[in-house]
Amino acid sequence: MILLFCVIVWRLLDLSYFNRGKYYKSLEQARSSIVTIPAKRGTIFDRNFETLACDKTRIVLGVDPYVADSEKDLQKIFLMSELLDINIKKILEKFVKRREISNNRERKVRWVPICEIDSDSLYSAIKAIKIRGVYGIKNPHRSYPFGREMAHITGFIGRENVPVCGVERYMNFYLQGQDGYIESEKDGRTMELVQYRKKEIPCKDGNDIVLTIDKNIQKIVYDEVTQLVEKFSPKSVSVIVSEVLTGEIFALVNYPDYDPNNYGKFSPESMKNLAVCNIYEPGSVFKIIAMSFGLEYGLVDENSVFDCTLESVMNRGKKISMPKDHTPFDKLTFVEAIRKSSNRAVVQMAMLIGEQNFYDCVRAYGFGEKAGYGFDAESAGILWPTSKWDAWTITRMPMGHSVGAVPMQTHCAISVIASDGILLKPNLFKYVMEGNEKILTVNPVIRRRVISPQTALRMRKIMHNPQNGKLKNGIEFGGKSGTGQKIINGKYSHSQHTSSYCGFFPVDVPKIIITVIVDDAKVEHGIAWGSAVSLPAFKNIAEKIAQYLDL
Repeated sequence: MILLFCVIVWRLLDLSYFNRGKYYKSLEQARSSIVTIPAKRGTIFDRNFETLACDKTRIVLGVDPYVADSEKDLQKIFLMSELLDINIKKILEKFVKRREISNNRERKVRWVPICEIDSDSLYSAIKAIKIRGVYGIKNPHRSYPFGREMAHITGFIGRENVPVCGVERYMNFYLQGQDGYIESEKDGRTMELVQYRKKEIPCKDGNDIVLTIDKNIQKIVYDEVTQLVEKFSPKSVSVIVSEVLTGEIFALVNYPDYDPNNYGKFSPESMKNLAVCNIYEPGSVFKIIAMSFGLEYGLVDENSVFDCTLESVMNRGKKISMPKDHTPFDKLTFVEAIRKSSNRAVVQMAMLIGEQNFYDCVRAYGFGEKAGYGFDAESAGILWPTSKWDAWTITRMPMGHSVGAVPMQTHCAISVIASDGILLKPNLFKYVMEGNEKILTVNPVIRRRVISPQTALRMRKIMHNPQNGKLKNGIEFGGKSGTGQKIINGKYSHSQHTSSYCGFFPVDVPKIIITVIVDDAKVEHGIAWGSAVSLPAFKNIAEKIAQYLDL
């Protein structure tokens, strides 16, 4: 009895005096409870406040077969099957599934999923039936209502709630919000002891983002890209639509694409925003640079004549062969050279300008630097300084070879002609909103003046071809097609091309710019000319946009 009494006394002293701090710390850790209050991620809207990305709660409805009684609740289960539109036999199978084989071992099953529910009202109706053992587990997830149509705009949220690409990643600072938390204590059953709550920090939901994208124009473009893919089976397609005065992007569609709601089923290659990272040789679209600066510098006028029978020129002490035209020409005026896309004429124009000056002209149009889209691994393309040019470069670059561009750069370059000589930064964002209040407005950004308004006006008139430069609704358009030969195994291919068309409308006061680039279109018995592949797509898109915008 004395020994037992001494043990008890020693234990009391140990708990209350000798190791009091140690035991108290352990108790605090065991009782401490920190519960995170998750913030709601901001919503992404188009310019008309159509939801492009939002948080939703997916409810997985299931049953505990050890609690449920399918015989007593049979009538209730019938009612649930009608609400869920699921066969009653499939549901009853879940109610009796008490064991399953896992890793070659049989184990008890305490929860069997029945189906997923997206509607809170439907879940409330099922709970109101009060079927024993039936309950749901709420799983928040990010939803993209337009799926593949907007994939390269919105991007997506990956595993561990990490934004991977697109607007989701670039604007994550505004979208993510800030989680709150409750610091309290819990009892032995892990239930909170509310009376001992120490701190409660509320969450701050993320801001909403309003884009310049118009979901109706995006739909028009996506449908046209789908038709291009069905008709020509290309390697890739990029289409960009923007407003002339502001640089606001109305639509941006790439192929291949993916579904941000099921991103795990697609390859990383399909997630690339090719419009801002795919480097290609632009071909004849590039001819606007030398020709527009020929007018700007006063070296030529609309009636100047180029001898297109010239087969070679002298440059850097070497005799350099001239590139061939797609059709042999004799003499062409300045206007004819652009409309008939003469390689030899544009080379002569560039040589009049001079190598360094021509390089400066190319830089002025935005090639060799990022267009300013700002994310999705945007590329600056490839433009070598004149110190790395050889004698052939000045005879090849003016026609769109020996230079690497990305579709967004080409799009912005054509916008210079449409916007009276101003190079604008492409813009995808209109507002950042907190509730109904705009806390950040994104205004148009002018990068620089490239050519004078007078030169831009003259170029617009030249780039409008009276023979085929009119839409079905009578609106006149201007633009330039391109057919760039692809380099295959170190040589220019005669069968694989990048077809493009960049244009604007209406010609007199341009409002919309559209760029269509199709890589390696499959055309039977011929070459995939930009005028045959990309121009028809441009017209189809332009006609529908003109009707939608009531131009």
